[in-house]
Amino acid sequence: MAATTVIAASGVLATASSASATVDPPSGGWDHTWTTTDAGKGGTIYIAEHGDIVTLCDTNADGRTPHLEVNYEDGPGDWGFAYALDATGGEGSCVSARASQGGRYDLPENEEIEIAIWLGPLYHEYGMARHYYLNDH
Repeated sequence: MAATTVIAASGVLATASSASATVDPPSGGWDHTWTTTDAGKGGTIYIAEHGDIVTLCDTNADGRTPHLEVNYEDGPGDWGFAYALDATGGEGSCVSARASQGGRYDLPENEEIEIAIWLGPLYHEYGMARHYYLNDH
């Protein structure tokens, strides 16, 4: 299962954050780990496909907030918005979402998932990376 990365430099994204603000110090067992595109790697995403666990952490004391957006393939070339997360507590803070929260956090099985990560407040300031994986767990 190969992951794909796309960098975007302009456009507009809207975010909403209603996931739990639990701090999960990541310790391994993650299927995917990706960082923001800035030189200091100010944000890191950790993904465990089983349980649809998505954790975003602020990994640099740079005064900026890492953001992510989760989308799912909703037909050929069509993407549906699932949710967005912001790690707002400064360096070392994390925010997580998981399937057990139900609703939008229970990602569709056997579908392509798109994860966009950027360092804010606006993604065009430091660039945005898009990563993809097949949610087959």
